[in-house]
Amino acid sequence: MLKLIIFLRPFARYLLIAWVLTIITLSSIPNIPTLKIHTARAEFRLDYLMHFCEYGVLTFITFLSFARNEFRINYKKYILVTLSLIMFAILDEFHQKLIPGRSYNIKDILSNITGILAAVIFCVFVFRKIARKIGLEGI
Repeated sequence: MLKLIIFLRPFARYLLIAWVLTIITLSSIPNIPTLKIHTARAEFRLDYLMHFCEYGVLTFITFLSFARNEFRINYKKYILVTLSLIMFAILDEFHQKLIPGRSYNIKDILSNITGILAAVIFCVFVFRKIARKIGLEGI
């Protein structure tokens, strides 16, 4: 998996642009039905899982595009990018209020933010591992 991440790094900015355009396009489609799983006890909405994954991938691609060749990112950049992604997630949800058949949902925002934070933690650990691996191979 680390080799795949290293391979994708030069293309990360293009992937980021494509992913952001995909999010905006999907958010602009009116009257999307909510996917649900019905169980004997409850009903589980799959769109929360989709929001989590959508923004987790966005976060990973964003950090991949901001990482230097050594896969190092300083903490100020981690914080700034994370806050920017959270702001984008909130604005995306507000944008949906303007689309017929769509609505603003605080649980969607919480799913987005949870996906962002999970991906930030993932990026911190994976990028450190890649940086160490690159550093050892460079010796």
